[in-house]
Amino acid sequence: MTDNAGTRRPPVLILDDERDMCELVADVGDDMGFATQWCDNFEDFACRYSIDLRGIFLDLAMPGMDGIEIIRFLGDNNSAAHLVLMSGHDVHVLDAARRLAEGRGLKVAGVLHKPFVLADLAALYDILAAVDDPIRPAVAERAASRYVPDAAALDAALAQGHVTPYFQPKFGVADRMVKGAEVLARWIDPDRGIIGPDQFIPLAEKEGLIERLTGTIIDQALDQCRAWRGQGIQPRIALNLSPLSLRNLDLPEVLLRKVTSRGLFPDTITLEITETALMSDYTASLDVLTRLRMRRFGLSIDDFGTGYSSLKQLQHGPFTELKVDQAFIAKALVEEGSLAIVESSVQLGHRLGMKVVAEGVETEAQMAMITGLGCEEAQGYLLGRPRPAEAFEWE
Repeated sequence: MTDNAGTRRPPVLILDDERDMCELVADVGDDMGFATQWCDNFEDFACRYSIDLRGIFLDLAMPGMDGIEIIRFLGDNNSAAHLVLMSGHDVHVLDAARRLAEGRGLKVAGVLHKPFVLADLAALYDILAAVDDPIRPAVAERAASRYVPDAAALDAALAQGHVTPYFQPKFGVADRMVKGAEVLARWIDPDRGIIGPDQFIPLAEKEGLIERLTGTIIDQALDQCRAWRGQGIQPRIALNLSPLSLRNLDLPEVLLRKVTSRGLFPDTITLEITETALMSDYTASLDVLTRLRMRRFGLSIDDFGTGYSSLKQLQHGPFTELKVDQAFIAKALVEEGSLAIVESSVQLGHRLGMKVVAEGVETEAQMAMITGLGCEEAQGYLLGRPRPAEAFEWE
C-alpha cells in the first residue's frame, strides 16, 4: 500500500481476540501512517501473515492457539517483523514471553500491559516507524543465516581475504560528531553475501582459528588507520578482543608492535572486552589488561549488564569505558526494569571514572533518553551503520 506521495506505508498486522482492541490498535496505526490489518483468530492471522510485515501486535491470551504457540510459529517461519506483545497477565508473564521470543530469534519492539494508555501505544508505533523495512535486508540476512560454515570454509575465507573489517561510527551525544569507530569483522562471501559474525566467530574459537581471525582484522584495521593518517585524518578506533585473546600473555607487546610499526599511537585505540571474557580466569585477564593499559591502550567493558562479572572485578579492572548493551537501550522506554539497568549502568560507569557509551540507539526518543542520562557517546542505526572503509566518513 502507498500513501498519497507514492511512498510505501509500513505494513502492520494485529492479532487480538477482542475486536474492539483490534480496531483501537489499528486506528492509532492508521493515524500514524501505517497500513494496518487486524484479525481475531489464528486462522485469519496465518492467511494474512507475510514476510514484509514491519510489525505484529500479538495478544498472548488467544483462544485455540495461544500467543506462545504463535511466537513459535513466527520463529519457525523466520519472521523479520518487530513484535509488540500485549496481555492482561502480570508483567512477569509478558517479560517471560519477550525473552522466549528473543530466544527464538525474533525482534521485540516492546510490550503493552492491558489496560494501556494511547501514549504507550503511540510510542511503540514510533519505534516501528524508526526501524528499517525488513523485506530485502532481513530476507537476505536470514538466507545467509541458513548457511552453516565449517572450519575449512573459514580457513579458505581468511586465506582469500574475504573476512574484512567494517567500521561503525561512534558519535558524541552532545554534538553528534564522529568521535571514533568500532571495528567489526564481516565475512563477505562472493556467492552468499554477508555472513554474520555470530556464525563464524564461535566457529573460529572452537576450531582454533580465533587468533588468526583477530590478527587479520586488527592488521587490516591498522593498515586502514595508517592510510587515513596519510590523508590528514586522526582516526580513533575500537578493536574487539576474544576471551581467548586474554590468555595470551604476549598480547600487550604484540599489539604495541603492530601499532607503533605503522606510525600509530596506542592512546588512539580502545580494546573492547565483553563481561563474560573476564570470567574464565580473571587473574590472568587482569595481568594482560593492566599491561595493555600501562601501554596506554584504552579498555572498554562491552555489553555491560549481560554477563555475570562481579562489581569487584569491574572496580578493580583498569577500564576506561563502559558500553551499555543495546538490549537494555532498546527496551528502556517501554520497560521500567531495562530503564533502571541503563540508569544504574551510566551512574556506575561515571562513579568509576569511565566514559559511558550507549549501544544500539535506533530512535530519537532513545537518543533523548541517553542524553538526559549523561552518556558521552552513542552507536546505533539512528546515527550510522557499520560500513566498509571506503564508505566511512569522519566528518
